Amino acid sequence: MISRIKKNIKRIIRRKSKNKKEKPKIQFQNIFIKRLLFLITILLAIFITIESLQIYLQLNGSIKNGVNNPQPIYRPVYIVDSQPIDIDAYLREYFTNKVPQKTIYVNVSAYTSTKNQTDGSPYVTAVGTPVRDGILAANFLPIGTVVRLPDKFGDKLFVVEDRMDGRFSLQVDVWMSDQEEAKKFGIQFLKVEIF
Repeated sequence: MISRIKKNIKRIIRRKSKNKKEKPKIQFQNIFIKRLLFLITILLAIFITIESLQIYLQLNGSIKNGVNNPQPIYRPVYIVDSQPIDIDAYLREYFTNKVPQKTIYVNVSAYTSTKNQTDGSPYVTAVGTPVRDGILAANFLPIGTVVRLPDKFGDKLFVVEDRMDGRFSLQVDVWMSDQEEAKKFGIQFLKVEIF
């Protein structure tokens, strides 16, 4: 009985192998084409290796420039009357005796240059300038507006150079370099003097 089953199985396998069409093998008669295909294969392998190495180095570099080693923060150079100026000195000089045009009370919070608090470029403002002390984000004020928060920062002047998420309409976000300091700042209801 078992031998009969084995014979039937062998017969079925033979039939399937006879019915099975063999795939034609690609053979190149011309040696030039063979060498050309071999060269293309080698070049593709080298290209893939180089691309993989570049991706690895970029990832490795971004880890080094992460939270433990932040990017340096540079101050932009402002040009007034074809001369570079120190923006803080210019603002102090120009707005010393100015009276604010408007005074309002809004929620004021603080943010830092971390990925979870900003968009894809945490060290660049919405205007394209590097983040630095003295800038803030606000959606209800035009870019370049100068404001003062006298209750918390005294006579220090801030320039609106960044934007917040759209859901924050009447709120001001002050940039700070230290994340712990920003957390301590929290959200405060403060007077904002707008020039």
